[in-house]
Parts: sequence; C-alpha cells; structure tokens
Amino acid sequence: MRKSPRASMGALATAMLMMGCGEGRPVGPDYRGEPLVTLRGQLRLADHVQVDEPVRLALVWYKSRTDSSQPREIVTEDIVYEPSFPIEFTFHLYEPPPPEALTEDVSGRFGHAILVAYRDDNHNGELDPIPPGGVPQDKVLGATQSFFDPEAPGYALSYTEDAGGRNGRFTLSHFPVGDAVPMAEPVPLDTPITLTLTGEDELAALLCMATRTIETAGSPNPLAFCGLPATPGILRLHATFVLRIDETPTGETVREQALVRVSDGSRWLTDADATATLNGHPIHIGGGDTTPGVFPTPGAVSTLIVSAPGFPTATYELRAPGIPRLTSPASGATFPSGSSLHFAWSPGPFTWSSWVNLTASTDSAVLWSDSTPIGVPSSAPPLPFDITTSPIAYTGDAFARLTAFNQGSFSRYGGSTWSQVEYTRRVTFTP
Repeated sequence: MRKSPRASMGALATAMLMMGCGEGRPVGPDYRGEPLVTLRGQLRLADHVQVDEPVRLALVWYKSRTDSSQPREIVTEDIVYEPSFPIEFTFHLYEPPPPEALTEDVSGRFGHAILVAYRDDNHNGELDPIPPGGVPQDKVLGATQSFFDPEAPGYALSYTEDAGGRNGRFTLSHFPVGDAVPMAEPVPLDTPITLTLTGEDELAALLCMATRTIETAGSPNPLAFCGLPATPGILRLHATFVLRIDETPTGETVREQALVRVSDGSRWLTDADATATLNGHPIHIGGGDTTPGVFPTPGAVSTLIVSAPGFPTATYELRAPGIPRLTSPASGATFPSGSSLHFAWSPGPFTWSSWVNLTASTDSAVLWSDSTPIGVPSSAPPLPFDITTSPIAYTGDAFARLTAFNQGSFSRYGGSTWSQVEYTRRVTFTP
C-alpha cells in the first residue's frame, strides 16, 4: 500500500511567486499541475461529539466496496482545519490511484475511495494504516461511508479505466438512505459533500490491513479482526429471523424462528444480562426461539427493543420481507423428467433479494437454483418475477422453494439483522 502526501500550501505559494509578472502557469518544482478532481463540502459534528484539535483529510482507496477492510492507497491532504464547526473544505486529487489499488478484469480496472477526517496523533502529516497486529497511529473522526453500516447515507469516489489503461475517469456517487439495498446515485463531481464527525472507535476498521476470519466474525467485538477494543457502553444487536411456510394437501404449515444475540462489545449477553421484545413480545437472548410471535410482521415495520442495566436502551426498526407467493409451478403439479419448470412470483415489500431452488425430497440435494437481486422499497409496488429452469433430469417428489430476505438495522458500532421468508410447495417428476 502506498501513501501519497499532498503538496503543502507553502510550496504552492512559492511556485506562484516564481511565476513573477509573466504569463503562464507556475513552473516551480512543487507545482503539480491542475487537479484531476476537486471535492468540496462541509465537516460537521454529530450530536454529543466534541473535537478540540485540528482536523485533517485523506482519501482512502480500496479495490472495491467489498474489500473495505484493506486500504490500498491513502492520499493525505496537507491542509489543517481548526476545530470551528461547521468547516468548509476543499480536497484536490492530482493523479489516479496506482494499479495496486485497483481491481482488474477483462474490461479494465476500477477502485473505490472514501474521504476520511482524522486527527494526526503521531504528527507525521499523514493518515497511517493499521498493519496486522499493530495499533492506530491516528484517530479517525469521520468518513463519507460507514464500515459497519451500509445503509447510512454517504458519498464515495470511484475510478474506472478501460483495458490497457485507457479512458480513465472519476465518478462521485451518493448513497441515500432507503428501505431497500442502498443503490449508488452518480452525482456531479462538484456536488457538496457532508462529512459528519462521529468519532466512534469502530471507524478504525477503515484503516485495518488485517482481514476478517471465521473466528473474528463470530466475536462479540466487531473490531476483533483489527485487534482493537470496541466503543464501550453500546449494545450491539445481531439477530436472524426466519419464517418458513410449507404448503400441505390440507393448507399451510407455518414455523417461526429467531436467534437474537446481544453484545456489549466484549462479551455476549444472556437473558440474565439483558431483555429483548419484538412488538411487545419477549424474545430469548443468546439462543434459538421458536415460539409464535418471534418473527417480525412480514412486509411491515416492526420494533425490537433491547435493554440492559447500565446501557442506553437500543430500539431497532425491522423491515421483514413480505410473504412471496408462487403463482407457478402449481402446487402438486406433475412433470415428466427432463422438463423445465417455470417459476413465477410477486415479491413483497422490503425484499432485498430472493432466490428460488428445487431440492429432492429424499436427501435435499439441490436440483436447480437461481438468485435474483430485487430491492423492493416500501413505496414501490411489487413487480412480478419469473424464470425458467434448465431441464430437470430427476424422478420423484421435489420441493419448489422461494426465499426472500432483507438485511438491515445496521449499526455503525457493528451489528445487523437478517429477516428471511421461505415459501415451499411440493411437485413431482415422473419417469
């Protein structure tokens, strides 16, 4: 990973003096030419956050949005902003990211960057990454995108070039708040950017060079992969809700399941430490719960409240997907082996994505499957979806299953929820 310091304002002033009274551009050794991109905006303080020391800015490049735990390039700004908020800022970028900061495929290369505000604790004028096993050298105060909360509004700068390094271009994207999968909205490069300084310890994850493992992913500490402590005094919710609806010859069988885990950032809490209610219904903490009422209301907003002595009560709005209904294949339908089945359904509100599959009734072997990103916000009417399978060479009973899910209620401190609805009906393949 490379760090690229910006030219100082003093150096630019010297270059201007060298220009004298003649015409043309500055020709001093520190002159970097016209910037490729200039980002502008405002630094603001979040509620209950206090910053008393100077603030600096840096642009942190990643190979992609899904590789945000490993910064590949850090471009630091040499301007110091005194802590008098709100602060108007300008950030110039003079060169594209290096090849090692980009992901390459047959079409070219691309990368993803966010703007970071930080306190230069080691006074070296740069934002330093955190190597595996290392400790932070600087304090991250805020960023234009959250590491743990993809639903938070924000901005990101991307760079794309065609194969052979041709046609390099920058794009500024805005990520609005929404009920569905956050989708990037391209905006003009001179769009004013709001960067809110929130100051939580979890912002350090943006600089960690270590990667998350299965062991650290199951830790009560969201920063375990980075080897750092989490922000104390915060309850973090990790919850999975599943609703299974199975068609039977006489109707439907409905099963609910919830797994609610609550962390204080250092350990998992139990029913002895905390309480949780979903729409007023008590839910078990720390283990599976299959009692009726533990699944959020499908296609609507439900309220989950978690409380523990010594912690602020945490309230979450859960948006479980609406129940999808298969219109094809028909329940109990019979098909000759080798047939292709036509799946058709209408997704309900709050559906991020869905997948359909066929499984053998005897050993649950997958005969066919397909996933479909949907992203249905609460305000949009559900649109019908349909897909035709490949030929199914199978004889016997099978289950045609449609699954819809929504992931949300993220926290910038680490934590999220997952709601999933499965709808299953039986079909038969004959020789």
